[in-house]
Amino acid sequence: MTKFIVPLFIAITCLFACKKEKQKEEEKVYPNYSQLKVGNYWIYQRFEIDTFGSETALNQYDSCYIEKDTLINGKTYFKLVSPYVIPPTTESSYLRDSLHYIVYSSGQILFSSEDYTSIFYNDYYTFEITDTIIDTICQITWKMESTPLTVSTPAGTYSTLNVKHTYLMYPNWAQAGNPRYLNHRYAKDIGMVQETLPFFASDPNYTEKRLVRYRLN
Repeated sequence: MTKFIVPLFIAITCLFACKKEKQKEEEKVYPNYSQLKVGNYWIYQRFEIDTFGSETALNQYDSCYIEKDTLINGKTYFKLVSPYVIPPTTESSYLRDSLHYIVYSSGQILFSSEDYTSIFYNDYYTFEITDTIIDTICQITWKMESTPLTVSTPAGTYSTLNVKHTYLMYPNWAQAGNPRYLNHRYAKDIGMVQETLPFFASDPNYTEKRLVRYRLN
């Protein structure tokens, strides 16, 4: 009988240890890069950047704010309202913090302060020429950059983590550059401080929005 007690004791001990490790992981507090709370807002100014790196400040400002929270599939998400690429149209996203991730209500990962190896998104963007002919414009991937970068905005200077969107352009759409990148830079305890906006395939210039001021509850 004794010979069965020892393996059983080892198994119970290992199970208990695994549970404790899992509990510690769940209790770990990660840095807040999203600041998802109702009433928080961020104001950004747009800048145009040409192929030589010259920047032109535009008299155009974007206001982004957390309008409300809501339950989706039993989990709390926060509604972020922000201007679309071409104002005054706005778009809404439902986001939540999940350990070190920021995720959409669809489950799509937007950002992580810890995961620098996973590809969060990988898909192809296509253009329908006719009902039977479809041309592929580019392949898009999202991935975190592992090296923090200090950036300056009208609101101040911040150490940021960047989720880079890479666009591998197909030959018919590569006249303005290939590959092309959109950067989304987040600062701890602030949220997003700098973002490259979507571009036109025929335009080599970029538009970037940079933090001007914010309010956090």
